[in-house]
Amino acid sequence: MTDAPHDPIAACAEMVQKGDPDRFMATMTGDVKERKRLFPLYAFNLEIARAPYMSQEPMVAMIRLQFWRDVIEAAVEGREAPKHDVATPLSQLVIWGDVRAAPLLTMLEAREGDAQGEPRRHTDQIRAYSRSTSGALMLAAGQATGLTDFEGNHAKDHALEGLGEALGIANWLMSQPALKAAGRGHVLPDVDTIRELSETGLQALEHAHTVLGKGGNAALRSAWRSPAILRQAQKSPHSVLDGTLGQSEFSRRGALLWCSLSGRW
Repeated sequence: MTDAPHDPIAACAEMVQKGDPDRFMATMTGDVKERKRLFPLYAFNLEIARAPYMSQEPMVAMIRLQFWRDVIEAAVEGREAPKHDVATPLSQLVIWGDVRAAPLLTMLEAREGDAQGEPRRHTDQIRAYSRSTSGALMLAAGQATGLTDFEGNHAKDHALEGLGEALGIANWLMSQPALKAAGRGHVLPDVDTIRELSETGLQALEHAHTVLGKGGNAALRSAWRSPAILRQAQKSPHSVLDGTLGQSEFSRRGALLWCSLSGRW
């Protein structure tokens, strides 16, 4: 009896299921083609997000991140990454023209900033970081699922980046207790900053709906929790600080189910 062939997409899916359950659930609402493209993207995001925190030595993190930069730059030149659960399918997305390299490199630059300990305390710094991480990932996911073509569409690309920024803000607000516990000099935001960020995120969501329409796909649904989280943070900023921000499991799953069944996001 022969072993089943190794499936890197399945390996990416397993990684995302464990490390990013919200994006995993959203991706599972898509068709097979969407899943095959999104899971490597989201696994790549996990790999580079973790790199700065796997060692206290910035140089170690930078070496890990350089590996991914080499993978992407080689793919731009048409060279597929050596056998690797995440790098190989990611490089194929770039080689085949499913995803542009630019947003992937933007994500890497932001994580290099994490490795170097760049502080992000002001609203504009937090917004820029969210746009360079979650915003760039949403743009790449939009490219992978056909929401914007390879050459790009300025209005749609901008809306996708804004939607990703809103998701990034929501996730950043949710992560405050964990970031504080991790140390590294993290300072909790004040109430005014929380309200300003929440309002910015809600405006970006509204703009994205206007430009992209209400019809959804697996990429857009990755932001399904953001409206409720941002509204809660705006109304009750202290929930960010005391760790009570978020929805019940029933509400979380129910909202995604409604989006999936209705075809919206």
